[in-house]
Amino acid sequence: MGKRFNMATVIGLVLLTSVVTFTITYLCAQQIFDSRLMDSGKRNEQIAKIEKVLDTIENDFVGEYNDEDLLDGAIAGIVAGTGDRWSFYMNEEEYAEYQESVANEFVGIGVTVVYTEENGGLTIAKVHSGSSAEEAGLQKYDVITSVDGEKVLDIGYDEAIDRVKGEENTTVTLGVVTDGVERDVQVARRTCLYNPVSSEIIDNNIGYVRIENFDSRVDVNFEDAVNKLVDAGVNGLIFDVRDNGGGYKDVMVKMLDLLCSDDMYDGVIFTMKDKYGNETVDKVTEGGIDLPMTVIVNENSYSAAEFFAAALQEYGKADIVGTGTSGKGYSQVTKELGDGSAINISTNEYFTPSGKSLIGVGIEPDYYVEFDSEQSFLLIDHVDDIQLQKALEVMKDKIALLDSAA
Repeated sequence: MGKRFNMATVIGLVLLTSVVTFTITYLCAQQIFDSRLMDSGKRNEQIAKIEKVLDTIENDFVGEYNDEDLLDGAIAGIVAGTGDRWSFYMNEEEYAEYQESVANEFVGIGVTVVYTEENGGLTIAKVHSGSSAEEAGLQKYDVITSVDGEKVLDIGYDEAIDRVKGEENTTVTLGVVTDGVERDVQVARRTCLYNPVSSEIIDNNIGYVRIENFDSRVDVNFEDAVNKLVDAGVNGLIFDVRDNGGGYKDVMVKMLDLLCSDDMYDGVIFTMKDKYGNETVDKVTEGGIDLPMTVIVNENSYSAAEFFAAALQEYGKADIVGTGTSGKGYSQVTKELGDGSAINISTNEYFTPSGKSLIGVGIEPDYYVEFDSEQSFLLIDHVDDIQLQKALEVMKDKIALLDSAA
């Protein structure tokens, strides 16, 4: 039951409320205005300082320089000044490459390579299905020693990669060594749609899924791969996110949604909080897959990759094998600057289902196994991959335990 008021009292209260509200609003507005004046004055001082540096360079610097390089360096330095390793500036060329990368669509010949100085170049770790490299007969373990007559060891990894990629609808001549025999191979460059998810059945009945990033379309490719393995009757799933640089949050959440049920943490999968304390929460909507799981990680498992492992670990779905991960805990947005360049800036801190931040700590594996080969795990057979073999051992123990309880 509410209190009763006569009309005069109500009008008086309304007028009083209006006066109080106006007073509070005026005071708040005055404080904001004063604060902005102070911020504006500080900003003007900062701009004046930058202009003084530019004037000094223009008037006194004895060497040659490029105005665009000067601006790029200045902006990159400002962003780097945040001290956040995950925030960075991209010039027009770098931003174009970044967009190509996160789209999992690129111009090239369709191979994944590892720089192997002892072998004299770029060792092919994967030839992508349907690529021009496949059509040209290139195979895994082939070594690209030269690009259009230039030795890879002379021009270096980055330059070699750029020259192999080149422009669409052109060809590149590669010096390729196969089983000790060198030959020249001409390969066409064209736009490739890249599938970063590969899968197979290993050790008779274990599904193995390699996830190279969490960028565009990976959730669709992942769901297709997992469903095929489940339909094939596998007894468990191993997910490999080693050397995975992360990707889109929404892609990762959809992948976790496929695997997890809402029986813990009220179904919360991912929580992020902005600088003002505003929270965004993603929850499980699917039923989950009821199979034992293991995730392999390493120190190069970043962002969505380590979070993917952490969420499965906290939900009790998977054990983690490998080494400690990178410890990233901020998510970024890309802000275009109007001239083809952009900054990637951290705008939210994120938390695991249990509310844990990964900043500076990463994931502690359930089974610490350090990779002991000088070669990349991409270039060795499964039987020699001690991290994968440990994941298999853990998986077999989990399956045996389930069988004994059945």
